[in-house]
Amino acid sequence: MAYLRLIQKTLQEWAETVASALNIDVTITDKNLTRIVGTGRFYSKIEESSPEESLFAKVIESKTPNINLIVRDEKICRECPAYDYCSEYANMTYPLSINNQVIGVVSFASFDVKQGEIMSIKKDEYFRMLKQLAEMIENEISRIIIANKLKTNYIAVDEIINNLNKGIIILNSQNKIIHINIKALEVLNKNLSDYKILDKHINTIVKKINLRDTGNKDTVGYWDINGKDTRVRYNISKIFLEDGKFSTIISFDEIKEIIDIAKTYENKGEIVFDDIIGESKSLLESIERSKIAAQTDSTILIQGESGTGKELFARSIHNESQRRDGPFIVINCAGIPESLMESELFGYERGAFTGANPGGKKGKIELANNGTLFLDEIGDLSIHMQTRLLRVLQERNVERIGGDGRPVDVNIRVIAATHRNLENLVAKGEFRLDLFYRLNVIPIDLPPLKDREDDVFLCSDYIIDKMSKKINTDPKILSKEVKEVFKAYSWPGNLRELENILEHSLCFAKGKEISLNDIPKYFFEHKLNRNSRELSDLQGYSSTDKTLEELRLEFERFIIKDLIDKYGNTLEGKKLVAERLNIGLATLYRKIGTYES
Repeated sequence: MAYLRLIQKTLQEWAETVASALNIDVTITDKNLTRIVGTGRFYSKIEESSPEESLFAKVIESKTPNINLIVRDEKICRECPAYDYCSEYANMTYPLSINNQVIGVVSFASFDVKQGEIMSIKKDEYFRMLKQLAEMIENEISRIIIANKLKTNYIAVDEIINNLNKGIIILNSQNKIIHINIKALEVLNKNLSDYKILDKHINTIVKKINLRDTGNKDTVGYWDINGKDTRVRYNISKIFLEDGKFSTIISFDEIKEIIDIAKTYENKGEIVFDDIIGESKSLLESIERSKIAAQTDSTILIQGESGTGKELFARSIHNESQRRDGPFIVINCAGIPESLMESELFGYERGAFTGANPGGKKGKIELANNGTLFLDEIGDLSIHMQTRLLRVLQERNVERIGGDGRPVDVNIRVIAATHRNLENLVAKGEFRLDLFYRLNVIPIDLPPLKDREDDVFLCSDYIIDKMSKKINTDPKILSKEVKEVFKAYSWPGNLRELENILEHSLCFAKGKEISLNDIPKYFFEHKLNRNSRELSDLQGYSSTDKTLEELRLEFERFIIKDLIDKYGNTLEGKKLVAERLNIGLATLYRKIGTYES
């Protein structure tokens, strides 16, 4: 049982309190030598492992405390693998034991001469404090064991589920909790020290939960956690046992948590599928398809409108594939002039042409060896370059410009992306059919933002949080009127457009909400331009039997409806519409009543 991890947050708070009072650093390491808690210089090393020959390992093995006040003169330090770069001046370490089994150590350390001198002078006092802290930890864990009846025969299961980055709850056939991991405790905001969890019915902890088997698919819903509706993504599986009974395994993430851990574009190299924001059915289907594709080495063609996240998907596929440790090389086929594209892709030998690097240069294809080559906007590649690329895909080798004719073998996985319809380009003779077939082995279509249900609001929350930190302002929320306008908008620029609009809005929003007045004017211009295309239906009305008055009323109705869509169907929104049309509010209501009658 990973006892220390069960109260990791509590232990970190205790350690910080002691460290502040004694002016030393405190760390706690489990029996596997993994650092669970750390203050000061230890803080950045949480979750790292200590050397197997370290002082901590000796204390765990001997089950006895160790005081080392002149660190570099002690034999145990000279034998430690970290001896040459260790910066500690003094250290005292105490074992943590439950039922005569050592489960880890707690340690005080100093990192400067003055701290070391104080620890040496007050050795006995510090050691008593260390022993008391160890006893506090042991007593807390013992209390949890008694309160929750933790069973030793569940050690293997608990060790596994506590290493997962999802909340995990395991129920018996009576729907009582028999296992729960640390992540789940965090989301549920429960502390085993204060609250009995094990053997409790799941409905006493989580309400509004449907325990139907989800068929190994992620589902999005709302659970009542601590009296609050919480949006979660969950997966429920039932495992039938030999005695006719069954267990239920629930894995879940809080949607807010998914957003909080999402990485920004600055951390592109680390992006995985969990970092892609959105819970709509269409997006989740694209993610699921991409996850399957990631486990193969086949060529992938990602298609979607500009701003739908094609590069994020490509990086996620790479980072969750067996090539994750290899390079991920990007080349934008639309952003490099035709005259430079050949040398960018294939590289050149020294002296190949005037102005070339004297030492020659590897091309992008060579640089991607043992990794992934991402060809963004492949639909903009010239026919000439398409022919050369096709040869690379067929032969799996590349020849530099100015080379001696000996090709260099390359082991690459190709992911291509485009916002254009390649089949239409093939029909026009602008894209090679054989190259299209080579690229379209596994096609993945990304949905535009307008087809992703309420994802616009989920993405808005994430972008607002990110932008607020960037421009050093308090996070805002979208007003009801803005939400109505966003939901009705077609988002031709997808996530890029949403990000630009929200950044502008945050700069000008004065209250806690982003209002319609904070939205940039060009947003409404785009919206009106789209609606103006609908007005084209009025062309040809001259040939209808409608009178001029009937046409005027129809056009007036259209304008009022459009402005209400813009400003919101609220009293405040209607006041703005009336002001915009230079009519009284009562007149506006009368006209609306006429149209609706």
